[in-house]
Amino acid sequence: MKQFKIDIPKSLRGIPLKEYQRFFKVSEDNKEAKDPEFLNLKMLEIFCGLSLKEAYNMKLTDFSFIINHLNELFKQETPMINKFSLKDPKGDEVEFGFIPRLDDISLGEFVDLDTYVSDWSDMHKAMAVLYRPITFDKRGMYLIEDYESSDKYSEVMKDMPIDIAIGAVVFFYRLGKELSIYLTGYLKEQMKKEDSELRQALDENGVGINQFMQSLKETSSNLKKLHNSRLHKP
Repeated sequence: MKQFKIDIPKSLRGIPLKEYQRFFKVSEDNKEAKDPEFLNLKMLEIFCGLSLKEAYNMKLTDFSFIINHLNELFKQETPMINKFSLKDPKGDEVEFGFIPRLDDISLGEFVDLDTYVSDWSDMHKAMAVLYRPITFDKRGMYLIEDYESSDKYSEVMKDMPIDIAIGAVVFFYRLGKELSIYLTGYLKEQMKKEDSELRQALDENGVGINQFMQSLKETSSNLKKLHNSRLHKP
């Protein structure tokens, strides 16, 4: 039997977001077929870099061990991580930080988060909203770059560890209801003041007042659906 090296992730920290997105899509597409063997082979291909031919040449005991190991990884707790480092397109190491205060989130940040956080295929865009380069850090207090758009760092976020992404999503889900209530109240207050600038900004971006208010009301529901999806196991 031919011997070959298998690169098995020791923890979720060794699995980038883009690999999980790829497997999640395969898993969703396979729901109707319900073919566990196919999904197991795709796990080996995506997370361990094995071809189909290599997988079929493995010892059955090794195959079972690796599949069980990967499944156990996705059952582990994923705590919230405030800071982590990634290389930018230039190859420089950049430290990213989670939004220091979610209750100070801007309207633009919230709208983008509500758009992207409920779909794993767009999760790198959501992470580019939640995490941005740290501009100041002293004694545990830090500041991050002002938000421009999720496009600025979304490609970089595809390489972030999946455990950090899952931890951030779960954390955001837990705060989602309170955040939605807060922002809904804020918007209503602004409406009472007849904030023409806000109305104009929403209209210019193709988001009417009624549409946006409905979006805020649906936020908790969207996040709840996300929480009930397969966050912790493939």
